[in-house]
Amino acid sequence: MPVITKHVEIAAPASATFDYLSSHENVPDWMFGVTSFVPVGPVSRGTGDRFDAEMKLGPKALHSTVDIVEWVDGSVIALSSVKGFETSSRWVVTPVDDGNCVADVEFRYEFPGGFTGKALAKVVEPFINQGISVTDRTLRSRLESPRST
Repeated sequence: MPVITKHVEIAAPASATFDYLSSHENVPDWMFGVTSFVPVGPVSRGTGDRFDAEMKLGPKALHSTVDIVEWVDGSVIALSSVKGFETSSRWVVTPVDDGNCVADVEFRYEFPGGFTGKALAKVVEPFINQGISVTDRTLRSRLESPRST
């Protein structure tokens, strides 16, 4: 299973960053390619919450149902697919000081086996790496307040 990791320095408080990252309403605004992230059932903002997600990568739309499998309020959120495109991600937000933090992400994905999986990987994989960089920039632009000079 391929793994992509990213360390993102954000000029915003850790609490605000985690609140933004962990709110399902915000996911399509900052996560590259995600066009829909809809709760399946009530949302408790914790382990067990389930979401139907759609991601458009290049010419392909991928569907997944994901569960929150780890939640440490204010610092850790991890999701894993239970149906559809096989993926998992884990975000850890760590304060640096009162106004700055880092977000570390680990993103894993797997395509189905056989010819279909290989063809899908060939089409989609170039967009995944590009998407991580775009997500990094978008997340920072949404969270960082303008600095005065």
